[in-house]
This record gives sequence, C-alpha cells and structure tokens, in this order.
Amino acid sequence: MVLVKVRDRAQVTLPAKVRRTLGIEDGDYLQVDVQGGKIIMAPQTFVDRLPWVELSAEGERMLQEALDDVAAGRVTEHETAESLIADLHRETGQD
Repeated sequence: MVLVKVRDRAQVTLPAKVRRTLGIEDGDYLQVDVQGGKIIMAPQTFVDRLPWVELSAEGERMLQEALDDVAAGRVTEHETAESLIADLHRETGQD
C-alpha cells in the first residue's frame, strides 16, 4: 500500500507503479466511488461515436423485432462469447 497526499484543490498524484500496472496515462478518465468508507478509483474507457447510419426497411423491421423481444423479456444472458455462439448453433440446428 502506498500513501499519497491530498494537495491543493483536492488533487492526488497516483504513484507511477500504480499507473504502469493499470496502464493509466495522462488524459485517461477514472470512475470515482465511495464504498465502505473507502475511495475506489477505476480506469474507464470511452468509445468514439460512430457516424449515423440509415437502416433499410428490412433493417428497421429487424431492429424493431429485437427491441420488442427485449421489452417482452425474450432475452438470454451469456457469460462468454463461446456460450452465446453455442446457443446460436443450438437454435439453428448447427451443433
């Protein structure tokens, strides 16, 4: 455990070893939370927005069908990509 000092305007310097271990670089964002009287900081990654795309009529229909399935609870959660792929193969008879 490393001791750090809170400076002016509540700034804290993360030790170099911690930054290297977690791959934190200048300009990165950290999520800050309080849990059990402790400050928890976790690195966060943001994804750039993709350009807007226009769906075809068939794409719009498929999207609406998927949204209806989610709203009706017709969804299955998977822990891994392999589990999802195996489930898709079972549904299509491609075992």
